[in-house]
Amino acid sequence: MHYVDEDLLSIQEARILAETARDAQQLIKEYEQKNLDKIVNQLLKEIEPDISRFLASEIEETGMGNYNDKERLIVEFMRALSKELDQQVCVGNSVEDSAGNILQVGVPLGVIPVLLPAESATLNTLYSLTIGIKSGNAMILMPHAKSQKTTQLVFQKVKEICEQNGLPKGCLACFTSITENGVKELLTSPHSSMILAIGNQNYINAANYQQPVIYGGSGATPVFIERSANLTQAVKAIIESRSYDCGLLPAAEQYLIAEGVIASEVKELLQQYGAHFLLKEEEAHLLALLQPKNNQINPLCIGKDALWLAKEAKINVAPTTKLLVSEQQYMHDEDPFANEMKCPVLAFYLEPDWMHACEKSIRLLKEKNNGHTLAIHSHNKSVLKEFALKKPVGRMIVNAAATRASMGLESTLPVSVILGGFTTGKGISAKNITAKDLTYIREISYPLDGIIEDRTNEPDVNLETEALEKILKKIMEK
Repeated sequence: MHYVDEDLLSIQEARILAETARDAQQLIKEYEQKNLDKIVNQLLKEIEPDISRFLASEIEETGMGNYNDKERLIVEFMRALSKELDQQVCVGNSVEDSAGNILQVGVPLGVIPVLLPAESATLNTLYSLTIGIKSGNAMILMPHAKSQKTTQLVFQKVKEICEQNGLPKGCLACFTSITENGVKELLTSPHSSMILAIGNQNYINAANYQQPVIYGGSGATPVFIERSANLTQAVKAIIESRSYDCGLLPAAEQYLIAEGVIASEVKELLQQYGAHFLLKEEEAHLLALLQPKNNQINPLCIGKDALWLAKEAKINVAPTTKLLVSEQQYMHDEDPFANEMKCPVLAFYLEPDWMHACEKSIRLLKEKNNGHTLAIHSHNKSVLKEFALKKPVGRMIVNAAATRASMGLESTLPVSVILGGFTTGKGISAKNITAKDLTYIREISYPLDGIIEDRTNEPDVNLETEALEKILKKIMEK
């Protein structure tokens, strides 16, 4: 019987993956954008038939989410992504002036470790690898323990397609022997250029890394309905968004703040379209199931629908129920419903006017949300302007379902599943992370009046002529 030291095995794998990726990146950084685009286009085309297989594996392995929602989202998202990537130039000559002078050059960052979450494993894996290839970087995936099989499944197919279409071997890698020390080894490796953290934040907190970090996790989104909003449209959008894929999407609304004069109408509409308002006794039963503690809930509840939660908590609800709602008179630090919950549970707060709602949103964002996303339903331009200027968030969603709009679907935001957060202190970007964010820009400068030839080392013809004339004059005088 042989004893295997898992830590040593993991550390060794981390070193090998980092060194191999470094060498492969030296090859891919010479690729032009057209070469990378060819690989990406083939990937998006050839991967499509395997999506259903990946999603089936994801549901079976994690027990989270809804298959139909996942399939509908990924098909729509990949279509939108393909269209957006076609317009992007990430590496090489990206900007020229009218005279043909190069003004900006996109340069890949290098080796990028990616910490993946347990939820939406198929979409997060596929998107991370796609933007890595588009931007000419070497990507090393670190799967979450709960979705390791699915991540490997997606990775192997992506790797196969890309290498068949010209991607250097070693550019894409996936960690298999994961331990905390092995992850630390990779995150602190001198070969790692930047860390892309979509999940597994505990590893980030534990590692003494020097590299910049883009944090693209989820955020419990506050949503405010102001009196000028189309209430029916707003309520439908919130219910659809919060219940989609059982509340797993990054910007799903969790705190609903309604202005006092419309609160009763909003409540009626919520009940009409599938929200169940909990009685105090039912709240106690649900909290006993969720067991929220230190911003974490019972893992068994993550990604489960409202009917499952109600059944497990022994709460009688209508079969059409999509959301479970806790009505709160005010927000306080000990309110367990203020903790992030990746399941279709909504906290409903009442505020007398939009100014109080504005302050409530700031408090929720600072204490629970880490500056991720804010949603608002309003047609009052003054209110919208005030919210846009004052809120410490990465993105503000106006009059739309936050989950879809935040990802750039039918909205003006860039198409992405990695939504930057931590505007209140951590992370280097709070925007939607795209392939361009995995490069740096080399700026090229020219004189304002055009390119001036350097003649400093050339002889001054006029001075030489004058000297000769003086010499000839002296000779003539003699």
